[in-house]
Amino acid sequence: MSSTETSDAGMYKMMGLVMSALVLFTLTCMVMARILGADEHDPTDQVMRNALIDRIGPVGKIRTAAMAEAEGAAQPAETVAVAELSPEELYNGGCAACHASGVANAPKLGDTAEWDKRNAAGLQALVASVVNGKGAMPARGGSSYSDEDIERAVKHLTGL
Repeated sequence: MSSTETSDAGMYKMMGLVMSALVLFTLTCMVMARILGADEHDPTDQVMRNALIDRIGPVGKIRTAAMAEAEGAAQPAETVAVAELSPEELYNGGCAACHASGVANAPKLGDTAEWDKRNAAGLQALVASVVNGKGAMPARGGSSYSDEDIERAVKHLTGL
């Protein structure tokens, strides 16, 4: 046997010992983790259940008019009168971003041929399309307008 074969055999032996030690260390860690982490979990524990529900609950909540009525929320004594926006202001505030330039095939303001096709469905169908969203248009046209405001904007846009 030459000295290189002896040194290679020694290296293989050392590598085998190191690998064996690593495998033994890993198995020991797994067993210890199993032993130390094996606390009893009672599925009927209400404190743990409530903590879990809080962790996986929604990040935010939406307050709707129905919720306010159900909670019996009192209206403020003084309400500030909000000026009603004109149909043109409504269009400029929510609709013009797409309908002025025809983004995503949105019919443009004043394009009577395109609007006549859509007007055949009726005003309520067009308003419903805006409220619910249609195609690339998000619900309510991406605005926070009320249904009445949307109807006035649709009338302005379609010429109805």
